[in-house]
Amino acid sequence: MGALDTDSIFAAGQGLVRDSGWAALSLRAVAARLEVTPMALYRHVDDGAAMTRGVIDRVVAEFAAVERTGDLRRDLASWARTARSVLREHPGAAGHLLVVWFEVPAMLQCTEHLLAAVHDDGLRDFEAVAAVNALVMYVLMRCEAEQAVRGAGAVKRTLRLAAAESPLPHLTSLAAHYTTARFDVHFEYGLEVLLDGIAARRVSS
Repeated sequence: MGALDTDSIFAAGQGLVRDSGWAALSLRAVAARLEVTPMALYRHVDDGAAMTRGVIDRVVAEFAAVERTGDLRRDLASWARTARSVLREHPGAAGHLLVVWFEVPAMLQCTEHLLAAVHDDGLRDFEAVAAVNALVMYVLMRCEAEQAVRGAGAVKRTLRLAAAESPLPHLTSLAAHYTTARFDVHFEYGLEVLLDGIAARRVSS
């Protein structure tokens, strides 16, 4: 093991999340991963909360950049796909980020970049905030939903249509689409619809 410092501690924490999920993150678990005592970590981090802040900041830093090509739709789509990819590699991080994003420096910087991008494309004030919020929440909530479905072993399922109290003609005719969760296809479809909505608001404003 190399020299112990905050960066190595946060890196170990991030590796732990990648391997075992956010719920596995703790000072004790990180210490075990680094083969040191928990007390050794306290020389570099104040407490468990400081460690989790450092770890989530590292995760977000991997997708925080917003490419600015002059094509807002492409730039937002690229950011969303990158963020989803990173968050899927760190199970549970999206759920944690949902409630602490305003305490995460990398996420604040990311939000600033997204706001600047939509502002430069014509959205202002509330509409700029709402557009960025819709995009960020879409990515975070999709990641959480996908993790929940995978964790429950419900990627493949059978609809119990016969148990319904009344006929379900549309659901019955489309049941084949529900037997297997198609995460990538549905993410892309939802993203396109969301970006269409953002573009429409810009045109009408």
